[in-house]
This record gives sequence, structure tokens and C-alpha cells, in this order.
Amino acid sequence: MRLLIIGGGFCGALVAKLLDSNPDFEITLFDKKDYFEYTPSIHKVIFNAGFHHKITVPFKKFLKRTQIVTEPVISITPGFVETASERYSYDCLVVSIGIDYPIFLENKENVCTLKNGLEAAHMGAKILSNSSICIIGGGLIGTEIAGELVTKTKGKKITIVHPHDRLLERNPIKASNYAKKFLEKHGAEIIFGEEVVKHETGKFITDKGRIIEAGAGLWCGGIRYNASFMKEFPPSIFTEKGALKVNEHLQLESYSNVFVGGDINNVPEEKTAQNAEHHAHVIAKNILLAKQDKPLLSHKPKTYPLVISLGDWKGIMSFPKFSINGLFPGILKWLIEWWVLWGYR
Repeated sequence: MRLLIIGGGFCGALVAKLLDSNPDFEITLFDKKDYFEYTPSIHKVIFNAGFHHKITVPFKKFLKRTQIVTEPVISITPGFVETASERYSYDCLVVSIGIDYPIFLENKENVCTLKNGLEAAHMGAKILSNSSICIIGGGLIGTEIAGELVTKTKGKKITIVHPHDRLLERNPIKASNYAKKFLEKHGAEIIFGEEVVKHETGKFITDKGRIIEAGAGLWCGGIRYNASFMKEFPPSIFTEKGALKVNEHLQLESYSNVFVGGDINNVPEEKTAQNAEHHAHVIAKNILLAKQDKPLLSHKPKTYPLVISLGDWKGIMSFPKFSINGLFPGILKWLIEWWVLWGYR
């Protein structure tokens, strides 16, 4: 069976790993990188470019039979996947391409977004050369980046602009209050209820006319689904926002041989590494079951605790209705990173 996997993140890499040793499958994994990257820790690369190699594992280290293609995918159709130089037909397809983090500003000069470790290293060079930084967005990513900045820089003015009335607004109020207190104690200024809508050289302007003097900006203010290279499929597979519609088995709507995992599908749950890994286990098992004409497993959305770092040693472990704050979550963040990466090495 020819199995193609688009995207080598937490879902795609794990599906390939789970099926790699099975001789019944001829597997090809498509990713622009030739390595798996532990994305929950890439914000730490901002101040330590050498840390990047510690959170990456070459695909070939744990995928012995799988073919790796790093040429960008330009089209996915119901029958084949196409790059600039080759067309790959398939019997079964897994789409796990993740999501985009666009910058919604006309002037993007000296404004960065955290997509991968290489970009984080580049971002670090810009940050270190500026005395004032504006973080746009106080969700999970913005809060973790702010934690890195306030604990690892001195003499820099850090301003966080968040459109909601508290940080980490989808988490318990205790988690929000702890993050706010921690960041302000370390010198950050937090502005709630405003959005950055314009950037000019050396300053950011909010929707309420506030001017924030800052030489660099870190955009952490929103996501965008981007499966435009699947335009050969009918429009019915997309939600209004562009996510891919799946059934309870994580199959693409109306396509039993196409599975969709990770951030790009429309499962109503937090877009986290834990959920992407859960998708991978369900998809890998269902591919095997489908091959044997057996009933498929259903994916049941779950709520896992989130571990949010604030610098190297403090953090927040957030549950649906309460949180644990301080040193323990900070250490736990390191242990989770080690455990996941150990599984690929």
C-alpha cells in the first residue's frame, strides 16, 4: 500500500514512526525539513541558537524504510500529490500540515513570528539589537515568549498588547493572574483590551490610538488555516475558516482513504502537540484496520493539561478549572521535552 504523509510534525512524524516497520506499506513523508522538531520549545532558541539541535531529530534516525521528500508540495488531489518535479500517486493519504501564523500588518519590517527554530534563531538576533520590544498577543505563545524575554534580558522595555481582558484567556483565572504577576514583576508592561493595527518604524499603533515605542515586534496574534493546495477537492471539505472537515474516524469528509490530523482539522479541541499525537495513534490504527476491512476507531476529543513555561524554571500547569503554578510546572516542561524527544532517538 502506498501511503503518503504530508507534514512531519507531531502527527505526521508519529504516524510514519508507528507504521515504518510494517512491510505492507510503502511510505513517503513530505516536509520542508529533514528533521522532526519539538515545537513547544522553539521559543527557547531565541536566546540560544545552539539549543535548536537539542530539540530536533533527523527523520532518518527513526524512519528506516520511509522515503523523505523535502521538496515543497504544490498540489494535493484525490489521486496524487505533486511537487515541482514529481507526481506521487497514493492508496492512502495523511494530511497533517499544521497552520500558518500570519502577520496582519502592512509593514512587517522588524516584526517576526515564531514558526520554527531557524526563524527563532533569526528572531533572536533582531531582539538582541533592540532595546524595546512589543509582543502582540498574550495567548500561550505570547506569554511564553514574554517569559523568555523578561528573564533573559536586562534593560529592555517589554510591552505586551492583548485584545482580551486577561492573559491566557482560555485558561483558568488563576493561571492568568500568575502569568500577569510574574511578567509585571520582571518589568513587562501589559496592555489589555487593545489590538495593534499599524506599524511604523520604531512604533506600533493600537486600534485605540495608543503609540508604543518599540524597535522590534513579535507577532503572536492569530492563526490561519491554509490548505489552498487542495483546491482539486470540492469546497465542501473546508470549513468557513478553511480547516479540513473530518468525521469521527479522522477521515476527510467523503474521502475514506484520506486522514487528517493535527492543527489543520476541524476537531473542536485545543491545537496542541498532545492532541496531534493522539490523532496520530488513531490514524495509524485506522489505516491498519481499514486495510483489514475492520471497523475503525473513533477519535474522542480530550482535554489535556497545558504546561506553560515562564523562563527556564517557572511555569504554569493549566487544567480546565484550576492551575498549578511555580517551580514544578517549570521542571515538568523540561521533563516532557526530554521524554518526547527520547521517543524519537
